[in-house]
Amino acid sequence: MGICCSKGKEELDDEGFPWKHDAFFHGQLWSAGVSMHTKQGWKGSNQDAMTTCQDFAGRKGQIFCGVFDGHGPLGREVARHVRDTLPMKLSSSLTLKTEQDPSSNTDKDSSDKSDHTLFSDTTDEKQLLATWKNIFVKTFEDVDEELRQHSGIDCICSGTTAVTVVRQGDHLMIANLGDSRAVLCTRDSKDRPIPVQLTTDLKPDLPSEAERILNCKGRVFAMDDEPDVPRMWLPDQDAPGLAMARAFGDFCLKSHGLICTPEVYYRKLSEKDDFLVLATDGIWDVLSNKEVIKIVSSATDHSKAAKQLVERAVRAWRRKFPTSMVDDCAVVCLFLKPASSEESTPGDAKPPQAVSFTGSFRKVLGGGEADEGTNNVWRALEGVARVNSVVRLPRMGGVLSWRWRSTSLEEDDETED
Repeated sequence: MGICCSKGKEELDDEGFPWKHDAFFHGQLWSAGVSMHTKQGWKGSNQDAMTTCQDFAGRKGQIFCGVFDGHGPLGREVARHVRDTLPMKLSSSLTLKTEQDPSSNTDKDSSDKSDHTLFSDTTDEKQLLATWKNIFVKTFEDVDEELRQHSGIDCICSGTTAVTVVRQGDHLMIANLGDSRAVLCTRDSKDRPIPVQLTTDLKPDLPSEAERILNCKGRVFAMDDEPDVPRMWLPDQDAPGLAMARAFGDFCLKSHGLICTPEVYYRKLSEKDDFLVLATDGIWDVLSNKEVIKIVSSATDHSKAAKQLVERAVRAWRRKFPTSMVDDCAVVCLFLKPASSEESTPGDAKPPQAVSFTGSFRKVLGGGEADEGTNNVWRALEGVARVNSVVRLPRMGGVLSWRWRSTSLEEDDETED
């Protein structure tokens, strides 16, 4: 699949490699023009996650980036599971598509952008978008189904957003699920940086989203103390109050309008395009697109741009919402032009050897960490917070009913076999 890494506190993979260490990122990923940073908010354990994969799907120069915002009692675990499995499944799907395509007899190591199969024929951008959309949608659905069957993660009222991008040369493919966001920095006629929002925040009150939810007997309304935060509710309970219309997991709502189908976008890059920012709503709730672009553009060391953006967002939370709990923040900045020689290797750090992760991304976690994180998350609901993605859990009867229906369907399938 290529070199895949994620950011946060240092964790070890199954082979003991510290694939979240800052030195690794500054040395290895900055060669691909990537800056990443995340910071835990005040609601409990950090439920945001992110990842970057170089030479994605075996294509030299192709890169995958993703940001994930978990929510619910096990949101942290859901976000990290999706972070680790989604790139692998997408890489497998792209490889399979390439092998099946008769025009795929190209040199995978070629630096010529036109030699990469899925981007080779751009005469029909609608067909190109349709091809990638099919791959993204199928992959997202497979990951969601895997979550439903995962015995170790209870996803009934836990889930995650995802905003992902695949970049190859001057082509960008973006897939968005939920209310995280992708914003491009480009230049106007006077060479001033301007933002271009590439994704739509998929909130429950968007007309198309609300129509689907209502048709499935779900409900959409905002609470009295949060009139600007539309939420999604079960038909017969004021729960869970999900603040997005699409997500991985959250299976208590999947029969009532919540879907895991991403919106997919294509962008042909130009010389005026500088960088792309992927971030969770902890950034966008307090900083405008224009402010984000200005902060990243003004970073003297681009490898630290994501960290500076997160720090500015935290200060904005404290200033704008002094009585609220600061949300988790996660940012990936993908710079689209070659780095200058001064920035190629930040500091005196030596670039580590490339590591190819071909096995599982499961990590060795400290004992009791998940339980403590879960308790912290739900203690946050007792405080004053501007936006919680989930307000409250459904009554157990509804949860048990969902479990019974799920188990019955599986038993029926076994009987038919």
